[in-house]
Amino acid sequence: MKKFLLGALILALTIGISGYGTIKYQNRKHGPDVWAMFQAQDPTPVGKTGLFVIGLSTPEDFEPSWWYNIFSHIAHARIPWPARNFAMADNGIALMDPDRDYAREEFVPASLVDRMGRDRDMDSIPYIEKWRRGEVSWVPPRESIHLSTGYWLYTGRQDGIPSTAGKTIGYARLWYWGRGINGKKIPAEHQQNKVYDMAFGQLKRKYPDVLYHQADTMDLHEWRSEIFELLDSGVETLVLSSPMVVYSDYEDFDNGFKHSVEYIEEWVQANGRDIKIVVAPPMGHFKPIRDGYLLMLKDALDTLEPGVSVKMVWSVHGMPWSAMPNEHWLEMAPAYRDVLVEESKALLAQYDFSRVEVVVSQDHFADHYWDPEGESLATNKAYTDGVAAGFDHVLNLPIEFYNENSDTLFYHAMVNYENFPGYSVYEVIDYPKSAWNTPYTKRFEIDGTEIEYLGVPTGNRYRPFVAQAMFDAWDAILSGSWKNLTASNQ
Repeated sequence: MKKFLLGALILALTIGISGYGTIKYQNRKHGPDVWAMFQAQDPTPVGKTGLFVIGLSTPEDFEPSWWYNIFSHIAHARIPWPARNFAMADNGIALMDPDRDYAREEFVPASLVDRMGRDRDMDSIPYIEKWRRGEVSWVPPRESIHLSTGYWLYTGRQDGIPSTAGKTIGYARLWYWGRGINGKKIPAEHQQNKVYDMAFGQLKRKYPDVLYHQADTMDLHEWRSEIFELLDSGVETLVLSSPMVVYSDYEDFDNGFKHSVEYIEEWVQANGRDIKIVVAPPMGHFKPIRDGYLLMLKDALDTLEPGVSVKMVWSVHGMPWSAMPNEHWLEMAPAYRDVLVEESKALLAQYDFSRVEVVVSQDHFADHYWDPEGESLATNKAYTDGVAAGFDHVLNLPIEFYNENSDTLFYHAMVNYENFPGYSVYEVIDYPKSAWNTPYTKRFEIDGTEIEYLGVPTGNRYRPFVAQAMFDAWDAILSGSWKNLTASNQ
């Protein structure tokens, strides 16, 4: 008996150790350590120089492949193996009621459509009829995404993509590019390109010999092709940059920059010519972008009466910090965020207000699931704390975004305005393309406190500051001056 128990114990330990080793192996990091490269790099370009800007921007029109790619990126970056296998499973066809695409509890649907808007299956039988037959089941919302919606699932056949990806695509089509906004277009790409036009214009004037391209991380073919085109032109140093205000591992070091380096290494192997790689600093390290946000704040403050009380909320997108404690965004953000906070305090001190307060909040992941101890200040709580404290005005600017995208217009709004009187997820956003050169703003009044979202720095008054900061980040490398500069004095 003792031998049997000993053998069972050894077997259990062997299985446990083997399983742990498998999990560690499956979740190992792949590819180059670009953060280490960035820290140790010699930033001085050598020879013919090119610039490649790689980042993320919500497309103006609905693109199912873009949403599939971003789903896949999230799943691989945030969900460890083997849980990722379940998240990526094709369990059937995700369906939604087009008149009730947002629902957190099961209901009786009037009709059902798939991710492409089709109301019937390949056999021509309507999905709603399959629901009546009991072939369609309700999938409740995920607890890990605050205020997420549920969906319906037909399991009679597979869809060819993960079911949760189908739900994401269908939701984006129905809400973001459907009933959610006038004109059924998202401003992000248009507003982003306006910034690029100005920044690249400065680049051409000062450095006419520097070649440049830009691509979106969700367009893998364009991404690789643009890099190869630059290298084929004879570039000897390729400067990598991102349009993100603060670099992160999630978007940049472990995604945009890492895969760019991998494409460069692929080209080097095929062509036998070494390429020097330099990573430019983030645009948030440079004063012009802070000046743009401060001008937006000043323009709002100038409309207020002397003697009122004002709370200023600077909000960041946020991350699930409990799952990403080593994220390098935490190391890079203070040079931008904390300096901006202090500059805004100095600006507020110039006004005759009775009381002022400045806080930094988080639009995403500051919720009961990811932050049960409330270590990060949710933007919704920053608002409601201002109401409870009796402030006359609570103002908000999202300091990581300079274009209105699917996050700022939809998900962040849904979370930030949770339980606000008069707010509904089904409210139509009145921000047509003719208005994209002015900030989109939103106002609420709760118990005598006016809460105002001031928008993003777009249009001729604010956009030049963003473009200048973007160019300054490139110029710091191309001019050879970055090694002599610190982040706080740009």
